[in-house]
Amino acid sequence: MDLDSSDLNPPDPQAALSWAGTEFATLDCGDPRRSRRFVRVASDFARNPTAPVPAACGDWSGTKACYRLFDQPEVNCGAILAAHRAAMLDRLRAGDEGTALLVLQDTTALNYDNHRSKEGLGPTAGHGKDRSPGLFVHGQLVVGTDGAVHGLASALVYARQPRGAGEPAGKRNRQPLEEKESHRWVGGWHEAQRLWEDLGGTRAVLSVADREADIYELLAACRQTRAQRGGGAGLLVRSQHDRKLEDGGTPLWQTPAALPVTATLVVDLPRGKQGLKARKATLAVRAGRVRLAVPAHKKKYLGLSESLELWALEVREIDPPPGVEPVCWQLLTTEPVADAGDAARLVGWYALRWRIEDFHRVLKTGCRVESRQVRAAEKLKAFIALDMVVAVHLLSLVWQARISPGLPVEGWLERDEWEVLPVHAAGGGPPPERPPATGEAVRMIARLGGFLGRKSDGEPGPEVLWRGLAKLRTLAQAWRVFKMKSCG
Repeated sequence: MDLDSSDLNPPDPQAALSWAGTEFATLDCGDPRRSRRFVRVASDFARNPTAPVPAACGDWSGTKACYRLFDQPEVNCGAILAAHRAAMLDRLRAGDEGTALLVLQDTTALNYDNHRSKEGLGPTAGHGKDRSPGLFVHGQLVVGTDGAVHGLASALVYARQPRGAGEPAGKRNRQPLEEKESHRWVGGWHEAQRLWEDLGGTRAVLSVADREADIYELLAACRQTRAQRGGGAGLLVRSQHDRKLEDGGTPLWQTPAALPVTATLVVDLPRGKQGLKARKATLAVRAGRVRLAVPAHKKKYLGLSESLELWALEVREIDPPPGVEPVCWQLLTTEPVADAGDAARLVGWYALRWRIEDFHRVLKTGCRVESRQVRAAEKLKAFIALDMVVAVHLLSLVWQARISPGLPVEGWLERDEWEVLPVHAAGGGPPPERPPATGEAVRMIARLGGFLGRKSDGEPGPEVLWRGLAKLRTLAQAWRVFKMKSCG
């Protein structure tokens, strides 16, 4: 491989302590020089997430080296995500074993309608000839029940196959789940199960998903595995189907009064579509144990016969604001709901599902993943994998600042970056001897991105953070030049 001359230099000591060096410590690019180059590229992307590759890498030499690096077969989507997962496992093993882990799974489409020359894409939005070409990402974001973002358990990047013309009605009902795209939800639960096993079964792990995951085979696979192994990852999914109960075939959600456990709680709802503001919602919850009958078409075509014992929760908002549609969640879970405390805990955990929607927004808007100028599908997927890890990094920094604002920020920022932040904020003066706390640093970075910090503004979010990080990189570069001239 034709290596850039800078690849032959030993890695900078400061960069070796940076986030990228830790996050990709186990990534084997086939050559130590490539591995060092990858750490530099990842660090560049993290410090300037909205920039295209040439702007992030700084010059033409670095840009060419980046594209050559991603041409190597060892630098692929699976290897990048595997290295990130290994780093995440190290963090989890060193953390609080008493905190349960939620594996939030969801799918988002990446639209490349403006880059139709790309290879290996499939249909996304639209119909017929107007369908936009693109890829889908189905990821499993690991968060703690305290809201902390830990990383990605895995992610599947794939192109959807066009549906055949003249496909007979009811054909999908006759197909086993393994032959359908919806099997990705079962794969997502298996990643949660693998996480539980890799952590030695010492922490509760729960796979959380929205309506698309209301699949009978998924519910059955989870129950069967947990029964056989005496434990494992659980499930918490929003119900899409009004499934029949085994006793008399009564539809589950037509008789919510039969759910005996009741609770009332308040949850924070995020900003919604059509300009809906974030708000606190008071929710009434009913919950209880149910046994679901096998769906008729699963019994007829697939030979399934075993009913499922689960717990159901119906959640309804009390007194929503005028003109706002009230919250109504109907949830199914493998976790026992013995009392109001269990019900409130599970509803609160489901409310954390929005973290993965925040992740998708950071990936698309913050990391500009849909603007990558890469033609070959496998190379594009590798760039997407790196962008996903950077998006998790940005999101975890936002939530870490809210959960543990007093922790030092040196694990997130390099020395030049945390030195120049307070100097710039104060309008001059000497640099600090110690790194600022994470919460303080995040607010200073957010102000660089346009955050005003008024009382009504709340805490800064990912968008102002990634804008601020781009400006911080420029400040840090100027700070390095200033120090070099001062020393000289």
